[in-house]
Amino acid sequence: MKVSIITICFNNEKDIKATIESVVSQTYSNIEYIIIDGSSTDNTLNVIKKFETDISKVISENDDGIYDAINKGIQNSTGDILGLIHAGDELYDISVIEKIVHHFKNNKIDALYGHSKIFSENGKKLVRINKSPEYHDKLLSYGWLPSHQSFYAKLNLFKKYGNYNLNYKIAADYELLLRFLLVEKVNVKLLDEYIVKFKLGGASSKSIVNILKQNKECYISWKDNGLKIPFYTMILKLLRKLIQIFIAKFFYHDK
Repeated sequence: MKVSIITICFNNEKDIKATIESVVSQTYSNIEYIIIDGSSTDNTLNVIKKFETDISKVISENDDGIYDAINKGIQNSTGDILGLIHAGDELYDISVIEKIVHHFKNNKIDALYGHSKIFSENGKKLVRINKSPEYHDKLLSYGWLPSHQSFYAKLNLFKKYGNYNLNYKIAADYELLLRFLLVEKVNVKLLDEYIVKFKLGGASSKSIVNILKQNKECYISWKDNGLKIPFYTMILKLLRKLIQIFIAKFFYHDK
């Protein structure tokens, strides 16, 4: 099975190297690695060029945000399985993709997700461990969602059910997972392994305002997909996020 891995980046000269190395060092060899760069103006492209023999395709051009960039990567993917690893984040170890492929081959599944570890913005402190539970539909109504970059799916799901919806500016990943898992009922299974380690600082977590904007978009995504949302879902989701931000800010602040 071929695995397409997409990295999106923009002016990430300081941390793109570690991301690329985490992909090209994988023990599994049948990887199509695609990097979508948003016309970086720093040294990012020069860093990428050092790995050009290990990268299948590099596209550097202006885009309409992270989800538009991801969609470009999907459109250029030819693998059986698709996954993401954003600039600055890393695959957990060198055998992650091998474990993912093994899980797909040995289970009749459309998608999988796993565990993740979150570090402070400078990458030095472990802030949180996301240990994911076995999947059931009720989890989403409790405000839970698998870590976006721990989610790997068959490429044909995107062709069949659509890519990231660009009407969502900060929660298109939530909407896509909601659509795949609750609307289309894709066969998904937990891989009981750590898949990704990433740093704090995502767009949806940078401020209380962004958290509220994200929650609003998440609420709208239930309505847009014709789903009845329990009254407590957004409350639990907001509380979960605020607790995570509070712990990160007051206990793991970079010095």
